Amino acid sequence: MQSAVDSPFAGSGVGGTPNMTQQPVVPDDGTVQMFTEEAEPGTSELDAVRRTVPAGSTLNETVWQTLKRDLLQIALNLRLVLVPVSKQSTAKRALREWDLWGPMIFSVSLALLLSHQSDSPAKAFSVVFCVLTVGACVLTLNVILLGGKIVFLQACSLLGYCTFPLLVAAAIVSPIQIKVVRLLGMLLGVAWASWAAVPFVSASVSEKRKTLAVYPLMMMYLFLSWVALIG
Repeated sequence: MQSAVDSPFAGSGVGGTPNMTQQPVVPDDGTVQMFTEEAEPGTSELDAVRRTVPAGSTLNETVWQTLKRDLLQIALNLRLVLVPVSKQSTAKRALREWDLWGPMIFSVSLALLLSHQSDSPAKAFSVVFCVLTVGACVLTLNVILLGGKIVFLQACSLLGYCTFPLLVAAAIVSPIQIKVVRLLGMLLGVAWASWAAVPFVSASVSEKRKTLAVYPLMMMYLFLSWVALIG
């Protein structure tokens, strides 16, 4: 005859003595706590979402806040281009916090302006983007070979923002028919764009090699100004 301990009904209250001391073991994998938090009264869905988003994240901000933040970043970077006399620490921070919204706006605007003046708009539009893409590749490789640190998207941001003086010069000389005035205006835009690129490039390479790093940029801006003049 089976004992009460060996009985398959032991501890169940049927055919044996109920086991009052044994408690069910619940695995502590966070599931119980999760359902307990969800069941807490007064907790809305918005509070639950906020609890899952880490501090400092931009996932909770509204569309207007995101747009305002991006516009402020574009304005700060553009100010460094318009007045390129800032400290190297400021240029380093701007290069570290790069964005592509401003460069996209200025590059597309320059491409549209040059294509509007050209006899073959499609070619002029594609030439601008090809030159900027190749220029970003050359800038990245040149800075790395000179012992500096820069990534391709940072180079795209730098080139795009420094294209703004060239865009202003092309827009000013566009209605002018005097060739000498057009040439002087575009050369002024090239000089301004190259000067604006110096603080950003200096933040990537050593002080002694910044001229070698800026030289390819000046050649690229000269080519774009030539495209604007022949158009």
